[in-house]
Amino acid sequence: MSFILAGVEPGANTQEVCERIQEHTGLMALTQDGFTWRTIVYYLKRTGIPINFGITVLLGFIIGAAVAGQTFYLFTLDNLKQFGALKAMGTTNARIIGMVLVQGLVVGILGYAIGFGLAAISEEILMHQIKGIPPAMYMAWPIPVMTAGCAFVIVMGAALVSLLRVLRLEPAVVFR
Repeated sequence: MSFILAGVEPGANTQEVCERIQEHTGLMALTQDGFTWRTIVYYLKRTGIPINFGITVLLGFIIGAAVAGQTFYLFTLDNLKQFGALKAMGTTNARIIGMVLVQGLVVGILGYAIGFGLAAISEEILMHQIKGIPPAMYMAWPIPVMTAGCAFVIVMGAALVSLLRVLRLEPAVVFR
């Protein structure tokens, strides 16, 4: 037998009960938190799941950064004359940087909201298709928060890298 689930009487200290079980039986006794962490540590140390999942997340981050960077760079290349015109009219580099960063922020927020919404909808649809089975998907609050942070870093980094060409641009390019 792998394990036995047991409860304690109301008011009893679960840690003391676990210690008494270990003393009398010689078997391991864990609280609910202890059992949870033992399971997590087992999967982290003895399976390839964290490595495979980590590689997937890293590839997603790299590909997302590359796509966002390429998109922003193409945006700046397509609009070099407009940026040159703004510079010729006296717009400062700081103002242009602010404009592009705000655009990146808006696009990033919209993209994140659409992606997160589609994930939530697909989860709901899947949950209604599989009735009677306990939910296999659970999204803890750190996942969307960390995803939003990564998306923010990718979008802002891509916007800043794409601005290098604009910052070196001479306003006279408009008149050529």
